[in-house]
Amino acid sequence: MTKRVNSYQATAALTRAFFEAFGTAIVDSKYPGDDFDEKNNPSNIKQAMLEHYEQIGNNFMDIMLPILIRLNYSDEEKVESDIQKLSAEKKLTVHDYLKFACKTTKLYEATVDEYKRNMELLLGGMFSTIPEHLEQYTKGIQLAEIDEPKAIQLMVRTIMKAYVAGIKTVKPHKINLNQITILRLLLINTNILINNHALENEDGDLVVLFEEACGNEDNINVLFNTLDDMYKEFAEDDSFSNKEKAN
Repeated sequence: MTKRVNSYQATAALTRAFFEAFGTAIVDSKYPGDDFDEKNNPSNIKQAMLEHYEQIGNNFMDIMLPILIRLNYSDEEKVESDIQKLSAEKKLTVHDYLKFACKTTKLYEATVDEYKRNMELLLGGMFSTIPEHLEQYTKGIQLAEIDEPKAIQLMVRTIMKAYVAGIKTVKPHKINLNQITILRLLLINTNILINNHALENEDGDLVVLFEEACGNEDNINVLFNTLDDMYKEFAEDDSFSNKEKAN
């Protein structure tokens, strides 16, 4: 069996991935084309995020709650039963659900800190850089209930769902995915998830880079098989263009 992932490392990486994917999708939708300066202008990013402030938080909870539950719990039936018991005792808030998903108070606090840090950066017109992320996220020893392949599955699902949600926020009736952007998001954030450091072979081709990020062939296969599954899932959505469905 492959090694289990660290919950703090995984939660921080997944949270960063959500914000980068969601924010990038909004920028891609508002500023189509290949003008790098326009897409990366802090003023443009800040304005775009301020226009969709409420949707960021709502989509984070919708996407990340099931992701974090899968990260920290192995028995889905027991999870459902425990949530029903909690909801019978009191009316649960989104914070109650998030605290449950994180399993421990310390991981919940670390997750809230990551949410706030990424949100503040985004509303300031910036994305979290890799060195900044690695230095500032809260470290801990709690292990997740899943191994590397399943963690990679969660990363792919987080990025794809957040990216599509970001596009739908701006253009709900016409979804076009930027394949280059998706590969970049997958590469950078999977590497952080698995290796907890920046890519070392930044000048290599995509095959070499994904080998480094994923660590082994099995993990690479998991990543791209999950990506294929996500495209099939999205193909059922009428808002996707025929070109995306064909992929």
